[in-house]
Amino acid sequence: MRVSDGTRIAYTVIGDGPKVPVLFVNGWTCSDGYWAHIGPALVAAGHPAVYVDTRGHGASGLPRSPGFAARRLRDEDVSPERVADDFVEVLDAAGIGAAAFTGHSMGVQAIVEVVRRHPDRVAALMPNAGTFENPVKTFADKAFLDRLYPIADVLFRYVPFEVLRPVMRRTTSPKVGLKVIRAIKVGGEKVTEEAITPHMRQLTDVNFSVLWRMMSGLRGHATAEFLPSITTPTLVLAGRRDLFTPPSVQQRMADLIPDAEIAWFEEGGHLLPIEEPDGVAEAMIDFLARRVDRAADYVV
Repeated sequence: MRVSDGTRIAYTVIGDGPKVPVLFVNGWTCSDGYWAHIGPALVAAGHPAVYVDTRGHGASGLPRSPGFAARRLRDEDVSPERVADDFVEVLDAAGIGAAAFTGHSMGVQAIVEVVRRHPDRVAALMPNAGTFENPVKTFADKAFLDRLYPIADVLFRYVPFEVLRPVMRRTTSPKVGLKVIRAIKVGGEKVTEEAITPHMRQLTDVNFSVLWRMMSGLRGHATAEFLPSITTPTLVLAGRRDLFTPPSVQQRMADLIPDAEIAWFEEGGHLLPIEEPDGVAEAMIDFLARRVDRAADYVV
């Protein structure tokens, strides 16, 4: 489908169960492979699953050719606000009035923005291993990275990351990716080559000039003052070993949103959806059963 600014957005709806649909939002650079076990479990429990490729990722496009080093893109073309609107337009195209939104990593900022801009379209929020604003400031509890970011931003705006694609295709593999993931502690021993294979494949195709522009937008995204006004049922899914989005950040999100619940996974890291898929799915299904009405009012 094409959304209102002309961007082609790829999505798939699976299942026709009677319960509230669940829309899955991927992390930065990530594919929907992160939901490979969670989505089917929710479908089996009666929740239709809506998988969406975020613009600039997978089979989704951009409003125009990005040009050299993404210089033809405007900041608003890949902003959290624009991304949030994409997901609501997907609901329109799919004939869904409201859905439960779950997002991983960057996807958490996107789903919080959806509920800020379109609260009537969000039946529940289920953030996974992500922050509600500027991920650079809290990344690995190293605040100095945020102070260095403007320097990197100036430099990287002129770096043609596209030239790295041939190198990425030759060097990126699930085996290498798994070693890197464990070396930088983004995920633990439960991460497997099979689970990260879709992500590794996508890394060879994404345009990092575009994604750097998107990260700059995420850095400027702020919602802390908004969170206390959220009335949407919220379940925060968090890993105690998440170094990229520290547990303190996820606890703060749960504390700021009225009546929010938080489910901790003691061995979970930043790749929580593939580290603890059974536990995440179980927590989601239980939460939706307790806190969200059946889907009669959600399909238009």
